[in-house]
Amino acid sequence: MNIAISGASGYIGTHLTACLNKSGHTVIPLRHAMFRNEMKGELKQILNHCDGVINLAGASLNHRWTVEYMRELVQSRIDVTSRLVQAMNNIKNKPQFFISVSAVGYYSTDGMYDESTAKRGDSFLSELCESWEAEAKRCSKDIRLIIMRLGVVLSPDGGAMEQMLRPLKALRIAAAIAPGDQSLPWIDMNDLCAGVEFLINHKEVSGIVNLVAPELVSNYVFSRWMAQTYGGFFTITIPEWLLKIIYGKGTSALTLGQQIYPAKMIDAGFRFNSPTIRSFFKTINT
Repeated sequence: MNIAISGASGYIGTHLTACLNKSGHTVIPLRHAMFRNEMKGELKQILNHCDGVINLAGASLNHRWTVEYMRELVQSRIDVTSRLVQAMNNIKNKPQFFISVSAVGYYSTDGMYDESTAKRGDSFLSELCESWEAEAKRCSKDIRLIIMRLGVVLSPDGGAMEQMLRPLKALRIAAAIAPGDQSLPWIDMNDLCAGVEFLINHKEVSGIVNLVAPELVSNYVFSRWMAQTYGGFFTITIPEWLLKIIYGKGTSALTLGQQIYPAKMIDAGFRFNSPTIRSFFKTINT
């Protein structure tokens, strides 16, 4: 298949591109410049020859959230998704599927949820996910739409885990985020890539899909496992006041957590390579 990917050069996009290429697909990266007004015609021309489109574009959440940066978080997601949908809706040869990423930050933090028991939270991130997904849902009914709500994507070579490993490798100290007992919805990068391939091949699956590991763990338990794997002496908890200095308004996205279950993936027959945090760190350590 010819598969266009926005955000192909990012952390997830790089891994996913390698995975899809290995499986025999041809990935067409959609560069940032492709979403300028003057490039509408070229974008449509590219998508007209694609069997599928995957939308990963969006500014990183792992940043200090100022008012200006929160605006960028919104625009980088809504604008690209809107332009992709408009282009797909206005071409003759529509793609078979449109996979658009979202986040488990959509959900409330006061219960356990799967795709059938969704309850939107009341945070900035929840509202952002709702608006982001609403743009994706504007795509033509002729296109199979999948909205992937991702947990924290774990791989030692990038993303949040790479940052968490820095003090551990330098000082042999693992750092958990206060209060520590908040849930950490997560997924192994390898399972994410395999999950996307699974969704491409299983045409019966559509709509909202949670891409998270089935095991629920707390932030502190995750940090303890990481310390054990990388030879940490002990685990400390970073206080919320310090996180606010570093991440500003983004602190709540770290100190609060959602309890999410991947019911659709499991019911469809997907098998996680790392269903538990123990199996994830065992894979890294072998």
